[in-house]
Amino acid sequence: MNIQTQLCTFKTADNERLHGLLFTPPEDRSDLALLFVHGVAMNFYLPPLAVFGQELAKRRYHSLVINTRGHDWISRAGNLTKFGGSAYEAVEDCIADLDAALEWLWRHHYRRFVLIGHSLGAIKSIIYQSTRQRRDVMGIVSCSPPKQFYSERVARQPGFHDILAHAESLVAAGRGEEILSVSLGSLASLFSARALLNKFNKDNRNDLRPHAKRLGCPVLVIVGSAEPKLFHEYAQEIVEAAGPTGTYKLIPGANHFYNRHTPEIVDLIYQWLEQFDD
Repeated sequence: MNIQTQLCTFKTADNERLHGLLFTPPEDRSDLALLFVHGVAMNFYLPPLAVFGQELAKRRYHSLVINTRGHDWISRAGNLTKFGGSAYEAVEDCIADLDAALEWLWRHHYRRFVLIGHSLGAIKSIIYQSTRQRRDVMGIVSCSPPKQFYSERVARQPGFHDILAHAESLVAAGRGEEILSVSLGSLASLFSARALLNKFNKDNRNDLRPHAKRLGCPVLVIVGSAEPKLFHEYAQEIVEAAGPTGTYKLIPGANHFYNRHTPEIVDLIYQWLEQFDD
């Protein structure tokens, strides 16, 4: 099936201008839209979510793949007056970002929504709905949510407490926007000192298990079998916290970005979405 692609722009309540791609089947109208939320330093045009959106649009689901203000490691922000991107964002910024995207969809005549997030986007989608508890959010697909919170990271990564102590000293000295290169396992990531303390706050605010209890809608949590074991365990804990409307699915052989496993995951999401068909 051919699909139509529209570049869209929307502005948050705090004046961040964000972008996305809306994929739609050419002649099928729907009041249901899928909203895709990318992971760390990703954006609306990279896989896997851009591919998911196109493939699901071919199956008649209207799909908006967006940038949050955490797109790319470092980007322009503040109406081009300051730096932004993943290195500078706070997790709770997702509330304003997804509010704005859903408002854009509402103005374009959509009335029901499913949030589909990958990696950090999976965290943002669950935190968003836990916070807003919107009745028009019909469900959430959480793809490979990582354990990104203080107690887990300190317990698993020797020396991480010292990294956070250094970030605290920078913030105390008025240097909270200073960029740090921080290794999270085998991967190097960029954080401002302020953003690092936000994403690994000592109150464990980004632990999804308490949030999953407050969703008020079905949630599908997907993990690849080639991802570290802690992903599998965490996904099952999130589903357990969500209760009877939670579903856990393991994709054999898939890694964190689902290379060569896109068709299986699209099929899985498509089948799960059937519960929301009119």
